[in-house]
Amino acid sequence: MANAAPFIAHPARRLVAGFVDLVLSLMAAGVVAWIAQSFGYESANEMRLALAVYALYHAAFYWLWGGQTPGLRIFDIRTVSAIGGIELSLLQALVRAGSRPLLLYLLGWVANSTVLPFNVVGVIVVAPLLGELGMMLTLPSRQTLSDLLSRTIVVNVPPPQPHRAPAGPMYSATDAEFGVRPRQIK
Repeated sequence: MANAAPFIAHPARRLVAGFVDLVLSLMAAGVVAWIAQSFGYESANEMRLALAVYALYHAAFYWLWGGQTPGLRIFDIRTVSAIGGIELSLLQALVRAGSRPLLLYLLGWVANSTVLPFNVVGVIVVAPLLGELGMMLTLPSRQTLSDLLSRTIVVNVPPPQPHRAPAGPMYSATDAEFGVRPRQIK
């Protein structure tokens, strides 16, 4: 991609959009958990459910809304492919949506299985999120680990262009700039 610096989304907008998407995906996870409990399924691990719904929420919206989620759409930003195209492939959408939850789940599982204190587990799980925030703030491309793995970049959506066509026909046969209309010979 050529110099994309003017088009790259600002980290503050990305963080607020991400927070909106986090809240919406957690609400969706709550609905899924409620539906599962109403059918008699007991949720053994709510965190696993929340991470799965988070990943499915993002993958579905990236794929169906052309690289946008509701949070990204509200703030006029979009995730695009960094390898020669605007649209995300299905693989890119899945990798970008699933890499962060998978990393958090694996780190939490390893930290929890080693019987570490809860505050240490919290630090181990939060550290990759802070690392991604640091990457977003320091890299010139503002890419996070999820962006690098999926080969995507988050950009500003250009504002809509006004309709520039005239309201009426472009010209008529009697316009002076085209001369006088020739008479037909009978």
